[in-house]
Amino acid sequence: MMAFCFYDVRTLLIKRWLKTLRAVLLFDCARSGLWCARPAIAALALFGVTLLGAIPDVAHAADLTLVCPGDGSSVPVTEPMLEDQSTGQRTAITDPQLKAVAMETCSPGNVAGANSVVKITNKRDVSIFVSFTTSNHKQGPITWGGGCEKLAPASSAGSASSTGGVMIRKGVTCTAKVNNNAVSSRFCAALDQPPADCYNAQANHQTMVETIFEPGSNPGCFNKGYCVWFDISVIPSTCTDDLWKLNQCANTGGASYNLPVSVSCGSKPVYACQGPTSGKYGSANYPANCGNPDATCSGTPACLNAYFYPMFDPPENKYQPNTVCLGGQTLTLTFLPGQ
Repeated sequence: MMAFCFYDVRTLLIKRWLKTLRAVLLFDCARSGLWCARPAIAALALFGVTLLGAIPDVAHAADLTLVCPGDGSSVPVTEPMLEDQSTGQRTAITDPQLKAVAMETCSPGNVAGANSVVKITNKRDVSIFVSFTTSNHKQGPITWGGGCEKLAPASSAGSASSTGGVMIRKGVTCTAKVNNNAVSSRFCAALDQPPADCYNAQANHQTMVETIFEPGSNPGCFNKGYCVWFDISVIPSTCTDDLWKLNQCANTGGASYNLPVSVSCGSKPVYACQGPTSGKYGSANYPANCGNPDATCSGTPACLNAYFYPMFDPPENKYQPNTVCLGGQTLTLTFLPGQ
């Protein structure tokens, strides 16, 4: 009878442990600032396996780590396994609940520090200078790689801080990696030096590519691995929905536009915005070939391709030109020739 009661208590504890472990695995490490890593997760998993009776020696749990497909190990695996680091022996995860947790852990973007690849191509006849800024007016968590020539920060009058950026020579593609920290961010560019702060782009009339790089654990990625939400914005600095309806945001600072750009997800072009600026859409000097701000669709040349105004209010908020690049696909910004 006591043994039966012990089994019930142990089973309850295991279920609670599994629930806690799953919550830890799905927790947004980037937002919390907690340290999350696969070895630590594996140690928790092994503790649970020990409770379940699959591993008789608790002392060996700390030597085990989780091996995931695509980890680059010398002997690749096709599904998650546990490896004893002292012997190299691997053990299949047979418990269905633990296996589900391991599969979730190995999913792209669910590990702290996962990065999205971004490519920035310069198709102009001269070099361009690009910056990446987060909403706190500082350089975002980006690692500039091949084709990106890093430069010192530019000064910005009235800004609490300034950011460094890169020069991309004509005809060159710059490849970078951005941490999926779920923070609002922007890319912007100029022809003389890297913009000091892309969150001052409206005041400086610079085209904005707005992004949020999210870990795969966030609901906005729809269980497809890590992702990035993106759009192009040319909204004047004091433009509102009401002012757009009144006079297409006349006298609100002028369109936030200086360079033509297109944005692609993987190999698929999504949005494109090009000049020249004109009075086609009022006196704010919006670019003339940037989609149709009065359309009720997005993505094609006859539809919305960029934000001309905030689009907070219905019914416009239902067809905003904002979308997501799923499954860890590469986001590509192409700065185009012309005005």
